[in-house]
Amino acid sequence: MFNWRNLITRGVAGVVYIGILLFGILYNKYSFVVVFGIILVFALDEFYRLIEQKTPHLISKLFNIIFGVVIFLSAYLFLEDKSIIALPISSLTYLLLLFASSIVIKRPDIFNTIIYSIFGQLYITLPLCLLLLISYEYKLVNSLYYYAFVLAIFVFIWVNDTFAFLTGITMGKHKLLERISPKKTIEGFAGGILFTVLSGVGFSFLYTEYTIYFWIGFALIVSLFATLGDLFESLIKRTYNVKDSGNVIPGHGGVLDRIDSLLIVIPAIYVYLLITNSFI
Repeated sequence: MFNWRNLITRGVAGVVYIGILLFGILYNKYSFVVVFGIILVFALDEFYRLIEQKTPHLISKLFNIIFGVVIFLSAYLFLEDKSIIALPISSLTYLLLLFASSIVIKRPDIFNTIIYSIFGQLYITLPLCLLLLISYEYKLVNSLYYYAFVLAIFVFIWVNDTFAFLTGITMGKHKLLERISPKKTIEGFAGGILFTVLSGVGFSFLYTEYTIYFWIGFALIVSLFATLGDLFESLIKRTYNVKDSGNVIPGHGGVLDRIDSLLIVIPAIYVYLLITNSFI
């Protein structure tokens, strides 16, 4: 029997989640920092909870989460020209404390816990810091909040996910990578790329300061790496034998489940923007 209640719950939760994201992106730089700072906290908490299933008594989750937030806020202070030393100090202090823990904490698996701690920051905190950088029209002297690229990333990810799903269930016959994600198909993958690229063409009419070729390339990068990000988190969940990273968003799982594509797309887009000299 079809469960309408679950469908409605999932739909309402999805709308609320998208609304919060759009508010964070479109309102101003302060809403951006607050919304994505909260997302960072939830995502780090979910990641370290997963890791603790096979590495019990990981180095304090609270320690890792606090430093993740401090590093994120330090990146904001750097972009606002309020402190150029906060970011290197917070990052290096985090590393130094982790190195010190290998001497102070007497545990046979201490190096595993250090590696997992650092990987959590590389996987989640670093991309969100890069997203913060992407949200600025970055200049050497003055930086201005500019949300077009961030908005494009989210729109393209949503388009890719939606049409990959629709194309997959209607036309999908060949598995993309069955050992990691049995439901993904090559046809769905191709459909997601096609409609995301078409969305890129649409963005070229909204933000005409960049060429249509720039937006097509942007959309293509998002589509390719969004799929990679989704597959990578699926691999993590399969490794730890869980369906969702958490249950914060009713019907959708955890925050990490919602931003898995984003975390891999951001570094790829950052490299793309550097290559195309889109940071003036």
